[in-house]
Order: sequence, then structure tokens, then C-alpha cells
Amino acid sequence: MAPSERGWKMIIIVAVLVGLATIATALRVVARLKRRVKIEIDDYLCFTALFLLYGMLVQLILWCAIGGNGTHFSELSPETLIIFGKIFIANQFTYFALCPVIKISIICFYRRIFSNPTFHRLTAYINWLIGLWAAAIFLTCALQCRPLRGYWDKSIDAKCIDGTKYFVVNQTFNVIMDFVILALPLPIIWRLKRSWQDKLALSCVFAIGGFVCFASVYRIVVLFYIDPADTTYTVYQATLWTHIEPSVGMICACLPTIRGLITFSSWRTTTLGSQGAKYGTGSKGSRSLSTRRKSGSQLGNSVYIKMNDRVGREEKDVGMDEEAVGDGKITVRTDIQIVRGVE
Repeated sequence: MAPSERGWKMIIIVAVLVGLATIATALRVVARLKRRVKIEIDDYLCFTALFLLYGMLVQLILWCAIGGNGTHFSELSPETLIIFGKIFIANQFTYFALCPVIKISIICFYRRIFSNPTFHRLTAYINWLIGLWAAAIFLTCALQCRPLRGYWDKSIDAKCIDGTKYFVVNQTFNVIMDFVILALPLPIIWRLKRSWQDKLALSCVFAIGGFVCFASVYRIVVLFYIDPADTTYTVYQATLWTHIEPSVGMICACLPTIRGLITFSSWRTTTLGSQGAKYGTGSKGSRSLSTRRKSGSQLGNSVYIKMNDRVGREEKDVGMDEEAVGDGKITVRTDIQIVRGVE
């Protein structure tokens, strides 16, 4: 059977979002290669999430094409209803694996750019919490009907949990974690010794993830739109937002890295121009600047951001260790190396 009108709408919307997530991931890789930054765990988790996102898209297409999603219950054959149930639970398993991977990927990205020891301990605990919750919800999904076949085959006697309550409980946890992840970097950003405009701009980059929070909250709302008497038709909104949420999450997870591609040219011009004017770099030569300012005997809490890049025969290695507050002690370190060579 062909997808219904609702089915086609879902397929088109989700396919576009998955395409955008793919582009965002590709640009993330380009940004890493451009800056000669090593591909690390946050990137690999992002690739894993993209693979799972493709899986959800395939499931959605099958769900609408042969599973009757978006069609009234009364218009479907018993065989189609069985397929609907099978794809429904397969989609749940994929979703329950995908969302934790995206969340942990974002947190690992934070851990890469912020070296604050307290922050690292906190994010480690949060990662463990997300991982344990994911394992618990995945196991619950496998045991929500005993036997599991009873989820899609209503002809057998099976004991099943309340599906709506189950989804709402899991989604409530997702919402809480989304807001926690959104807020995590803000205290550190606003303690950096930068202008408030820089802090605001950087905060806005991370705050784009607020749309993911909106999608998570709205998904709870649409779960109550499902009518048990006509599940195949009324599950439309829940299905759509189940796919929108992780797709947007993927895009937002890549944006802070992609931003480096946009600002790279202006940053490069400003850095090389100012250093060249100050130190008189010519057609050939090498200049190195290292500045360290330290107050107190301890480093305290620090933030470390390192960027490497190579353009033609120019090479930059910029380490920026700035900070922050540790028992009244402040440490600021800036290391800049610029090498230029012309054949």
C-alpha cells in the first residue's frame, strides 16, 4: 500500500531534517580537518547517532508505506496492523538508543573544550546517569509486553504496561537532561575574562539547543493526542516529533563546531594582521608570542581551548588557557605561534 497523505508529509519533513543533519555532520568533519583537530569520541558518537537517524528514517518510510501509519485503524487489514506494531516497537528501540548517544556526544564535546576539573567530574556523573537510564529504558522496552509478541499480535494473551505512561516517563527524563545540557557550559562561559559581547555570542551558540528542549516538551504534549481506538491515525503528531527531536538535536550538536568555519577567515585575518604589525613579519620568518600571567600559587579552575590550522604554507597553533575562579586565584595563559613561509 502507498503512504497516506499524512504518511507522505511525515516522510518529506523527516527526510529534509535528516538531510540537514547529514550536512551538519559533514561540515563538522570539514571543520575538524580544516583546523587539524583530532577526531575524538564526541565526533564518533555523532557519526553513530547519524547512522541511527538513518535507521529511524527507513523505519518511518516502511511504517507509512506498509505499516499503515497515518491511516485510520478501520481501513487497515489485520496483517497490516501486525506490521504497524512490529515497526512501532522497532522504532522505539532505535529512538531509545539514539537520544542518549546524542546527549553524551554533546557532553563529550563540552569536556573537550572545557578543562575545569569540577566540570569534568560533574559531566562524568551526568554521562553515567544518561547511560544507566538508557539501559533501563531499553530493557523496559524489551519487557513492556510479556511475551513481547503480544505488542503487535493482539490475538495472544499478553500482559503489557501502559504505553502512554511509559513514554511520558521516559520523555520527562529527556526534557530534564536537555535543559541540564543546555545550561552546563553557561557558568564557565560567563566566568571567562572576555567582553560581555563575546560571552553573549558564545552563549547564543550553545543556546540554540533550546529548540531541542522545546521539541522534547512538545513531544510530551502530543503523546496525549494518541487515541487508543484509532492509534494508527492519531499517532501522527507523536511520530513526527519523535523524528524531529533527534534530527534537530544532531544539528544543534554540530553547530558549535561548524561555527569555526564561518568565523575562521575573519579570525585568521585579525590574528595574523595584528601580530604582523606588531612584530614586523616579512615574506619569510617566524614569530612566537608567549604570555603567561599568574596570580597565586595554584592554577585553580581552568578552561583550555586549543585550535590548530594550516592554510597554504602558513601554520598557527593557538592555545588559550583562560581563567577563572579558584579560591580567589586567577590564572590567564595565552600561547600563540605563527609561522609563515613563502617559496
